[in-house]
Amino acid sequence: MRASWGLTLGVALALVAPAALAKEPSKAEVQLANEMVRDAVVEVKAGRCDDAISMLEQAIAIHETAEAFLALGECQATTGKLRAAVATWKRGAEIAEAQKDKARRDAIEKKRKEIEPRIPTIRLKVPAGVSGLVVTIDGEVVPEASLGAPVLVDPGKHRIEAKAPEQETFSSNVVAEDEAKLTVEIFPGLAKSGPSGSNGSVVPLGTWIAGGAAIALLGGGVTAYLLADAHAEAGAIECRKRLQCGEDRIDSVRTFDGLALGAWIGAGLAAGAAVGIWALAPKKAKGDASARVFVGPASVSIVGRF
Repeated sequence: MRASWGLTLGVALALVAPAALAKEPSKAEVQLANEMVRDAVVEVKAGRCDDAISMLEQAIAIHETAEAFLALGECQATTGKLRAAVATWKRGAEIAEAQKDKARRDAIEKKRKEIEPRIPTIRLKVPAGVSGLVVTIDGEVVPEASLGAPVLVDPGKHRIEAKAPEQETFSSNVVAEDEAKLTVEIFPGLAKSGPSGSNGSVVPLGTWIAGGAAIALLGGGVTAYLLADAHAEAGAIECRKRLQCGEDRIDSVRTFDGLALGAWIGAGLAAGAAVGIWALAPKKAKGDASARVFVGPASVSIVGRF
């Protein structure tokens, strides 16, 4: 069979070369193409699709027939090239329609409809606002219009790469089985931390306010405690000089102690409120937000964007 095929191919090349300018193949070329298809079908039935594919492609180059496209699509599907098989059968159906070969057209359409649902897809989830993004699947550039939409791939392992200015090259290997519907996120995390925006967690405004109040009250309590301690020490010194301690000094100490205790209790409540607001707030940001707390001797302020 191989010797016969080699001789046939040699004759085919000799016939096709001088007839390249012809619009229609000659009768000899048509007969040769038909013989090549018959030999290829034998190879297909024997499970030798690698040999059959090259024979069928040569035959189609000479003369297109529905039988050749039908057999070629079968081999492509058998070897896992589902996308190529569907494209081959679509062309074969057109040829069968033109040649009024209803039987083969129906056979081709039946096989195509059986294979199409098996073709896996990969949906590329790309970050918004990234300019100059180039994504490839197995080295083939994915058109910009197809980004975000399911892309047909053959079953098996695929390598996905993405490049964009000011970003490290992204790469990922995925395995797509029959009928798989995969989603691959390009530059994962970029939408949360990159220049295009933020979808991460932010601290709610109420937390900043309650937290600032807690800090202010805590500072006020420490100040009151220190003042109470200073008044107590001064009172002790004064008492050693007098026969009886002044009630006004004792009242001052008690006042500052009370203020310190009240401030600390308030600080604790404000801190609890800050934690509660943060815990109950949504974790997804509505927009960019930032704030800073400034605590002064007698004031607390919050500066930022909300």
